[in-house]
Parts: sequence; structure tokens; C-alpha cells
Amino acid sequence: MKNKKLKIFAILVPLFMIGIIVYLFFSFWEKKEKGKKLENIPSFRLETVDGNLFTSKNLMEESMKVIIYFSPDCHFCQAEAEELSKTYFNYKNIQWIWIASEPISTIKEFAQKYKLNKQNNIFWCHDEMARFYRQSEIKSVPYFLVYDTNNHLLKRNSGAIKVEKLLKNTDEKN
Repeated sequence: MKNKKLKIFAILVPLFMIGIIVYLFFSFWEKKEKGKKLENIPSFRLETVDGNLFTSKNLMEESMKVIIYFSPDCHFCQAEAEELSKTYFNYKNIQWIWIASEPISTIKEFAQKYKLNKQNNIFWCHDEMARFYRQSEIKSVPYFLVYDTNNHLLKRNSGAIKVEKLLKNTDEKN
């Protein structure tokens, strides 16, 4: 009886270990593929809070881009907006694209609250039916994508991060 249990255990443990290794391999592969998907700015179509169409073709050339997927109700997102409103003068040459799936009026109020609604290089966009969110496989807010002047991904960050830290070592602060 003991011998039989030992044989079963000797078979199950290696099978279990092989299963874990296969799972980890596919998880790593999936994460790598997701990263490749975002290496260049994805094609997108969004509506600005002013009712204009904003697409990947509207991105400024020769300018670094920061795409921020956020929710106006998110406390971390509010802190990010507060920080940017205080340090904006340091980052005027960066194109900021704030994207949310909440109603346009809510996004507009958020931009006004932090006095970021009048800057020429900050765009407030509505992601109808969370298409950009799903396309980019974003899992949480705030979510940051930082692209260089050639639209190649420099950094991405899920969760709260200081703007200064996000843009550190990008050589394109101003």
C-alpha cells in the first residue's frame, strides 16, 4: 500500500512540475507578445472632449508622447493630474494624450479641475466602448505609455508613478 502511494507520488510530482514550467513559459511568451504589440504607437481613433476626431495621425512629429489611460474617479489618476498641473512648465514639449472611457463631460470636468484643459499639447480623449483599452491590453489605471519622437516605446508603467520618474532618462524632458 505504501509502495503504491509512493509510485503515484513519484509520477504526479514530475507531472505537476512540468505543468508549472509549461504555464510559466506560455505566460512569459504572452507577455513578450503584448510588449511587441506596443513597441510602436498603435493605430487608434478617439474623440476629444471638444468633439473632434483624434487619431494616431494627429500625433506631433519630433515630439515625445505620453499616453495616459486613466479614470477620473481613480485617486492615483487624480494625484498624477495634480502633479502634472504643478510641474507642467517642465514638460511643455511633450505631447500628452489622456484617455478615458468615462463620459466626455466627466473627462472634461477632470481636465478643468486640474487646469490642464487649455494647454496646446495636452489632449483629452474619450475611448468609446474602451476600444483602445482592449486593443492595448491595459489591465489597470493609470497606465502610461511613453514614446520617443519616432513613436517607439521607451517605457510603460501600470499604476501610480511620479512624472519625473516616468520621464527620467528619456533625454527628451524639454
